Amino acid sequence: MRFLKVIFSTIIVLLGVVFIIENLEVLKQPVTLHLDLYLTQLQSPPIHLWVLVIFFFFLGVFTASLYGIYEVIVQRQTIRRLRHNLEILAQELKQAGVRAEASAAAPASTGASPTE
Repeated sequence: MRFLKVIFSTIIVLLGVVFIIENLEVLKQPVTLHLDLYLTQLQSPPIHLWVLVIFFFFLGVFTASLYGIYEVIVQRQTIRRLRHNLEILAQELKQAGVRAEASAAAPASTGASPTE
C-alpha cells in the first residue's frame, strides 16, 4: 500500500511540473496581492503566478500531511487502548479458568467425605 502511495504522489508531482512547463508563459505574469483591512491596506510586491501555484500546492500537501499525522496518532491511541483491554480480558480469562478448575476439583474431594 505504501508503494502505491509513493507512485501516486510521484504522478501528482509530475503532473504539476508538466502543468507549469506547458503554461509557463501564462504563469510568468506578475501578480500583486491586495489585502484591504478597514484600518490599513497591505499590498505584496509583484510575484510570478507560478510561484503562487507551487506555494499553494505545497500548502495543500502540508495540510494533508498534518491530517495524516493526526489520523496516525488517533490510530496508535486506539491500538494502545485495545491492547490494554486485551490484556485485562486475558487476565480475567485466566482467573476464570483457575476458578473453574478449583470448582471442578472441589466437589470430588467433598463428595468422598460423606460416603466414608
